[in-house]
Amino acid sequence: MPSQAQDYAVDWGEMQRSNGRMIQILPDSMGNFYALRWVGGNLMGSYKVSRHDNLEQVARGSISLQVPGGIGTFEGLRLVGDRPIAFLSDKRGDTRLLFMQEYTKEVERTNEPIELASYAVDKLIDRGWFDVIQSNNGKYFAVIWEIPGKKEERDRYGFRIYDTDMNEINEGDYRLPFTSELSTIHGHYLSNDGDYFLSISEYEKGERNSIFRDNREFVALHIYHIAQDGLQDYKLDVDDRRIIAMTLSTATTDSLTVTGIYGMKDTPGVDGVFYQRIDLRKGEATMEGFKKFDQDFITQDWSERDINRLERREERGVAAMPQLYNYRMREAHILDDGSIVGTLEQYYIQVNTNNTGQTGDFSNNYHYYYNDIIAYKIDGEGQFDWVSKINKIQVSTNDGGPYSSYESFVADGKLNFIFNDHINNYDESGDFIDNRLIYAANYSRRRNVVALASVDLSSGVIGRKPFFDREDIGALVMPKLFNVNYRSNEVLIYAIWGRKEKFGLLRF
Repeated sequence: MPSQAQDYAVDWGEMQRSNGRMIQILPDSMGNFYALRWVGGNLMGSYKVSRHDNLEQVARGSISLQVPGGIGTFEGLRLVGDRPIAFLSDKRGDTRLLFMQEYTKEVERTNEPIELASYAVDKLIDRGWFDVIQSNNGKYFAVIWEIPGKKEERDRYGFRIYDTDMNEINEGDYRLPFTSELSTIHGHYLSNDGDYFLSISEYEKGERNSIFRDNREFVALHIYHIAQDGLQDYKLDVDDRRIIAMTLSTATTDSLTVTGIYGMKDTPGVDGVFYQRIDLRKGEATMEGFKKFDQDFITQDWSERDINRLERREERGVAAMPQLYNYRMREAHILDDGSIVGTLEQYYIQVNTNNTGQTGDFSNNYHYYYNDIIAYKIDGEGQFDWVSKINKIQVSTNDGGPYSSYESFVADGKLNFIFNDHINNYDESGDFIDNRLIYAANYSRRRNVVALASVDLSSGVIGRKPFFDREDIGALVMPKLFNVNYRSNEVLIYAIWGRKEKFGLLRF
């Protein structure tokens, strides 16, 4: 049965008993996808995979952990071409290996596991890990590994890149040029042409020492481009700023876009958003920009009481510029006209420690906050068109926030966000009421609503309406498990209630 808000409709499958805890949904072709689950308890269980065509399960099977000579560790499931492939690791003496195990569409093993990569480890201390990343167009994947060095040592990383026919495109194994304590790897990126990029922040030791704060001072952001003809280091000049979080994207073979959030070196918060576009042939930035959040933007969802307090402090000359905190970069899109759209979300964990009573024992409660969304657009000439904030509050305790956060997609000239919300944030006609009086998301049958917030790409104006609610579909959505497939213009939606689940399909 379809549900609809604004211009989008969702086709829902039937409510069915869930066979284990959902881990991941992997889109295949239009209307078809695979679902990865864990079946069992915390200690004993197995990974199961099901295939779904047009929201109906058509095949199901188990992931085998068998590798040559033993049992491996499950490292993830990916679709390579149209083939489900499980990745398994194992340690042999002083070597850690990664294997791939291919499956058919009926989720049956096709052959014996194949070794893809390996790295040397200490026989006594098993440091390091594998990961598998893919290009956005699905034509390439990379096996990568990181091996942390000790405090005065340099971290090591390596990679192997393959196309969907399992031809090796490139490989490498390097040590970072900085010690482990003075560098942080932001992430790995694989372009649609099979080029591999690594982003690293370089630090130096600060003058102030404290066990309660990071005494490192930001020096520079490095982007390493490891191509078949060698390694290039692009050092981004950000003056007296520090990069807090960022993401990479490419639109052409010859250019790389870096965008994210920054702060000033002498302040702890987030000051604004930035971007740089790098010409990979020349090895230099061709465009760059920094957009500082102004006071009106930061305080747009503050209460009148908080604003009045700030104004009184300003009158006395004791008020510092208000700042934003705890934001993380989510994603960036390069549009057809060369403009950039970026999104970030406020996320933090608050820990409360309680004395349990006469025994003197203590217990910790973890509160997970997923709050406001910030979206911004940079036009094809490098100018900031707009920066917009979508106010939301999502809080949960001791669960990691399974119903929190959001999914976003770009379609029809809009940047769209789907997230759990509170029905009291809307009037009877479905109009959003007030940015300053936000109710925290609610998950009860009568108060839950799923919001669809759409930001107009030309103006940055936000439209926000109820999409559907728990009572409509008989379940709660889990946006972290949604998956956007731009190759088929679909959003896969997952919802659960108790031991039952249902899938939805939004086409755009």
